[in-house]
Amino acid sequence: MNKERLYLPMILILSFIVRLIPHRTLLLATYDEYLHRDITLRIASQGVGSISRDILSLFGLRAYSYPPLFHIIGAAFYRVFPSDYIFFVLPALYGTLAVLGFYLAFKELTGDRNRAILATTLLAFAPNFIYRTSLYIPENLGLFLFSLSMLFGLRLLKSREPSNFLLFGVVFLVYMVTHRGWLFFVLAAFFVMVSYWWGFIRRNLQYFLALAVIGIMVYTQVSFIQSTVGELALRLQRSEVSFLGYFKWIGVIQLVFGSLATPYYLKSDRIRRGFALWAWAFMLAGGVSFRFRDPYAAIPLSVMASEYILDTVIPRIGSLLRKTFEGVKGLGAEWIRKTSQKKWATSIVVLLLLSSPVVQGFYGAYKYVEAPTVSDREAYEWISQNTPENATILVWWDMGYLLIGNTKRKDVVIWKKVYQGFFGEAPTVKEASKAYFDHVVMFSSSQREWVYYLMKKYNVSYVFVDRKRYSYGLVRYGLMEYAAYDTHFKLEFCDGNSVIYRFIPEPALKMEQPFPIDYSGNYSPLVGFLEKFWTGYNYADFDSKYKAYFNLNAWIFDVYSRLYQKTGEEEFKERANWLLRWLYYKQMNNGAFPWGVPPNDYTLYTAYTLEPLIGSSFEGSERALDLLRERQKGDFFMTTPKDKKGSPLVNSMLLPLYREFGILNRTTERNVLEKALSEQKGDGSWNDNVGTTTAIASSLARYYQLTGNETVLNAVRKAAEWLAKQQGEDGKLEDEKYEYAFSRSTYVQMAYIYHVAGLKDAEELTLKFIHETFDPNKEASPLDSVITMYRYFSYAYGSDRALEMVNDLLKLHPLLEFG
Repeated sequence: MNKERLYLPMILILSFIVRLIPHRTLLLATYDEYLHRDITLRIASQGVGSISRDILSLFGLRAYSYPPLFHIIGAAFYRVFPSDYIFFVLPALYGTLAVLGFYLAFKELTGDRNRAILATTLLAFAPNFIYRTSLYIPENLGLFLFSLSMLFGLRLLKSREPSNFLLFGVVFLVYMVTHRGWLFFVLAAFFVMVSYWWGFIRRNLQYFLALAVIGIMVYTQVSFIQSTVGELALRLQRSEVSFLGYFKWIGVIQLVFGSLATPYYLKSDRIRRGFALWAWAFMLAGGVSFRFRDPYAAIPLSVMASEYILDTVIPRIGSLLRKTFEGVKGLGAEWIRKTSQKKWATSIVVLLLLSSPVVQGFYGAYKYVEAPTVSDREAYEWISQNTPENATILVWWDMGYLLIGNTKRKDVVIWKKVYQGFFGEAPTVKEASKAYFDHVVMFSSSQREWVYYLMKKYNVSYVFVDRKRYSYGLVRYGLMEYAAYDTHFKLEFCDGNSVIYRFIPEPALKMEQPFPIDYSGNYSPLVGFLEKFWTGYNYADFDSKYKAYFNLNAWIFDVYSRLYQKTGEEEFKERANWLLRWLYYKQMNNGAFPWGVPPNDYTLYTAYTLEPLIGSSFEGSERALDLLRERQKGDFFMTTPKDKKGSPLVNSMLLPLYREFGILNRTTERNVLEKALSEQKGDGSWNDNVGTTTAIASSLARYYQLTGNETVLNAVRKAAEWLAKQQGEDGKLEDEKYEYAFSRSTYVQMAYIYHVAGLKDAEELTLKFIHETFDPNKEASPLDSVITMYRYFSYAYGSDRALEMVNDLLKLHPLLEFG
């Protein structure tokens, strides 16, 4: 009794502590917790009357339903203690109660406190048991009721007293409305009962076979039973489980010694034989569905291992140590042999054996419970503050947990599977599977009319994708690719990690010109090149970047506006006007034109997009200028809305644009310019890097054109001289170790720098190199390359000559023919 008083409280205290570890960051530790917290809070605010009244759902007999008692109890606690700490403390409390319950059940089975203490230790620190009893999920409380059902069930088998039957019935009924784990209890009890009544079953085998046949007939003929049982079976998560997974989740000691105890248990009494059958049936089933293994196979294995360790392993450790080291020879052999014979050496081995499950349990609690990444709380806050409460948001299925838990909005998949069953009529497996399939189609299909149809069908209002899901190919190269330019989608939020589009079933701006322009005049090389990139909405490059390409489309507007002036072709005018309307439609409400994968609100790309639109009839100019004004600080330009210090490179690139727009603050102009000039090295470069030097020097060259600042011109000349030294006799950069390591648009920027600096020979050499080697088929982003060429040719030689130059280049070096 003294040992029980000492060890049991210690185990319970350690059990409580280890179950706090998954919530050490005071964040919910798994996706499921977000759902169950949200359901609990809904019941706390809406009352118990909001729960489904379907009897099968209340007992978890629908494939997608949850018994409600766990959430009702949680809601009651939350009403008394309205704090999120409830969702961290209650799981540890329930889990510790489950440990105590299994101690009582193990003591009932073994009739020995020591065996029960060891069995409880092995189970309490089995990683899968910790996982299931440390989280705010119904299974946590369910396992406590499993232990009590097991306790009173064992007492009933041993004594058959009516009181135990009554206690068992009450506890099991409560269990049934708490968690569907009661079905696993029924399966486990079946194996124990078969063993317990085997003699009777064997004598009356013909009757039991007849009952089995009748059961099969009922299952096949009664659709209600077939659908209920069949859908529950389909609901089980099925996946192959590796052998190492058993060691990881059940525990090394529990699995090894529980398995070794099998012969011992099969030769023992009827109940122990039933436990052995239970253990192996669940381990075998666990190879297909982990739910049998985690944690229900660990329960019988723990008690089996404890008895085997106490009866077989510990008594033999001393003799095993002596035999192991009795043949040792050489230096120190005598000391090793004597040490192996000491009682304290045996005690150390026993201590290591018994403490290793505890160590594995603590390690598993820290390492195996991986909290889902909620990397963008701003996105969830935006949804909460800017969308209707009944809005349905299309997210990848596993984000549904986080979406519902953080915003209380609906998704397509998880809401159908969980909430519909909990608060209304549970869906069938077919209905839930259809929702999952349809959500995959919405994200991945290129058949846009089908996607629009499904979004209307599921009443989707918004689409929300984060960086992790953006990396999924079927997401990124499906909906997320064309949503950037399709007018059915309006970008509402982006921050470089998450993106939120509003779905517009009937957009005000509809596709008007689905086909490329068919033109055969003087500028057909340029027009033919551009039209290969036409999507029906905009021009999108042949690469994996953000397909909106606002800045490129703004410059293409400039190209077609000038071509219309030159040729009078109405198609050019119509296309230019469409691009203006499309750019205004897709511009964010704050005036931004985002860029990136996932997109972000970059100041530079808004400025790039606005540059060719200044002076046109573009309606969004003032919004964009207001945004740019807000991003201008005393000595830097904000690169994004969150930026607090700016970037020297981006500062230099924005400087001429702000000056051109007429919104450059004199203090900012002076500070940014001084910083850029001071960072130029004595040899004329910036960081000894061709790319950096080209970007900064070309920006300063443009600034000089706009201001005539001679100090800036001197810096541009020094940079030009350094760049010229980096080129060989043929004009190729020496850093270009393999073909097309540098885009030819980089060489055009260099030619522009030479032009402004007055290095005519270097300018002509570089233009000659471009003329001879340009190949749009080798450019990583051919459209971007050509438009950048047009832009810098325009700076250097004017727009008319720029059009001729790129047209001649494309006539000499066309894009591959296709289609």
